[in-house]
Amino acid sequence: MSSEPEDRMMPRLELSPVAALLLLILLMLLGSGIGNGLAFLLGRGMGLSLTEVIQGFGRESPLAERNFLRAASLFSHLFTFTVPAILVATLLHRRRWVQFLKIDRLPSLNILSAGIFFLLGVFVFSQFAYWLNRQIPLPSWASEMESSAGRLVQGLLVMESPWELGFTILIVAVLPAIGEELVFRGVLQQELEKATGRPIAAIWIGAFIFSAFHLQFAGLLPRFFLGAGLGYLFYWTRSLWAPVIAHFVVNAMQVAGQYYWRQSLPETSLQEVNWPAVTVAALLVAGLSYYLYLHHKNNERPPIS
Repeated sequence: MSSEPEDRMMPRLELSPVAALLLLILLMLLGSGIGNGLAFLLGRGMGLSLTEVIQGFGRESPLAERNFLRAASLFSHLFTFTVPAILVATLLHRRRWVQFLKIDRLPSLNILSAGIFFLLGVFVFSQFAYWLNRQIPLPSWASEMESSAGRLVQGLLVMESPWELGFTILIVAVLPAIGEELVFRGVLQQELEKATGRPIAAIWIGAFIFSAFHLQFAGLLPRFFLGAGLGYLFYWTRSLWAPVIAHFVVNAMQVAGQYYWRQSLPETSLQEVNWPAVTVAALLVAGLSYYLYLHHKNNERPPIS
């Protein structure tokens, strides 16, 4: 049976790229409020206050507080990223929302493997970007924000059992990989490409917004390069699964490393550049960029209008 009558009953929204992005922002704000509301209700049920837990959170926080913040992060990611992106895609493209988000097909194993190693190379190269970022003095309020964010991350990465490891991978790797890629590559990058007519400009603008959105000033440059790497993966493969899986692997490896070594990364490794590693990473990124670019030229996929 034809789906045309149903499509006429539920016509898709005809929005300009700017209007589509404004709708996305509105839904993300509403979703953030819903996520925070659910976290508040969960906290009341557990006898905890979200604000008080965050203020005193760190590596010494008990298991109940760690899992409470993980659950709060789960609500936040789902309703701030995943749900709004899917809603926007559905409103704009109705039955073709899956095709619009480019989640209707999985790249070949060779392309996925190349994408993973490409992003790992970008991640290692971003160590140099982090070092550059550290040379920029921050005002006291920004330094305090960085310190608070660092305590929060370190507390969430305290894992004393395989169950905590699994929960943390879900929160730090699975949900961000899916939700953030749906928003920043699936919707934002494609709408920017429509608005500018320049896919490369869309990648770099999207990468800047991706980095700025995290509000971590000391990580602005490295996250900018990671965002660009994810954007290029999406552009070259025209499948959202490539950046999703690569994003997941990079985050999950950091969580697993923290769990199995059970110690923080030495401060010197964050302040000094490992030039041999950065050089090898740059060569790896260059080689895999060429390989993925050739794949893109031989398998160009038209955008969903």
